[in-house]
Amino acid sequence: MVDVAGGACHRGEMPSAVAAVAVTILAFVAGLTMPDVDLHLWLGHRSAVTHSVAPACVLLSWRRWYPAACGMAGGIGLHLAADSFPNRMIGYATVKLPFAGALSAGASYAWLAINAVAALALAAWLARRLHAPMVAMLLALAATVAGARYLWRTDGGWPVLAIVAAGAWLMWRRRRVG
Repeated sequence: MVDVAGGACHRGEMPSAVAAVAVTILAFVAGLTMPDVDLHLWLGHRSAVTHSVAPACVLLSWRRWYPAACGMAGGIGLHLAADSFPNRMIGYATVKLPFAGALSAGASYAWLAINAVAALALAAWLARRLHAPMVAMLLALAATVAGARYLWRTDGGWPVLAIVAAGAWLMWRRRRVG
């Protein structure tokens, strides 16, 4: 037996539903700033190691950590989406590959965008798989509110908010017309 966030579970099993929700929320908050841990690890700013979906995927190695992977992926996805819109994609803003150096501006944009979409898709897939439909919907709403607040205050966040708003409007129009 392993005690996970107040809910006992056998090794390899998922934690209780309440613990899974709490872990997902905490990991989401941590994921919003996780990519910038590279500044403290001598990896160089915008390291490909931390500015990717990889940290969330590492958490997929253990089934009971899936809720953490869900939240971490959502937070990282929003962070990378905002990083996709720097003032200028040169020097400090470009993505750095370990032992290979900085990517070009175009490759950096592609890296950040592809990893942002992959992280958000992973978060959505895990949320549907881990949480009851109503809980997943409430988590999505909470992540939307927290994400909008984060993007509102972050450099590069406004373009992401505009793209999401335009996409939501188009989906809403399509449902009304179709």
